Amino acid sequence: MEYQRLRFVATVAVSNVDKKVRDGEIGVWLCNYVDVYYHESIVDSLDFMSATATRDQVSRFSLRQGDILITKDSETPSDIAVPAQVAADMPDIVCGYHLAVVRPHGDAVSSRYLFWVLAASTSRQYFSAAAQGITRFGLRRDAILDLPVPMRDRDSQARLATFLDEQTARVDRLVVPDRRPSAEAAAGEIGTLVNLLRERRQALITAAVTGQLEIPRVAA
Repeated sequence: MEYQRLRFVATVAVSNVDKKVRDGEIGVWLCNYVDVYYHESIVDSLDFMSATATRDQVSRFSLRQGDILITKDSETPSDIAVPAQVAADMPDIVCGYHLAVVRPHGDAVSSRYLFWVLAASTSRQYFSAAAQGITRFGLRRDAILDLPVPMRDRDSQARLATFLDEQTARVDRLVVPDRRPSAEAAAGEIGTLVNLLRERRQALITAAVTGQLEIPRVAA
């Protein structure tokens, strides 16, 4: 399979918008680290916090449909580059600090395909190894841009995205719908089953993205 560096199929912007409210800046809603960490889809019904940003920051970091936000910093390398996809244009919601905006080039990769690539264990392992730090870990923009992305034609990208959307939805109906752990899900046999289902889900994503799993063709 042919690979391209992320820099050739998407732009990456590392946010510098903090949680402070300053006079003279524009009032915005802030999409924070936890909004991305706990949700695969960023929708306007999430409980965003209020903040302010400069006009340039609003222009650069307001959310657009198809953007993929990733966690740029974390206390552990394994939590680096957790992705969430933006569901619609949200001009009054801005990507906050400790996050990066990955904006795919539409002529190269679809947003949904790139989301699944970023969600695969191979990408997460790459970012974990690339993260720098001792007590807190972070990714440089160049490291994000250097991620190898498996390339497929647009039809194959669409088939893979549809396949993973359908298959992961089946698993998600059996577990907590977002990434936030619950006391019930963590307890006893239920917790063991939930963990096994999540591991199977992750293995499915990685196998599909890396070409180890043949994606069935949809009958015409």
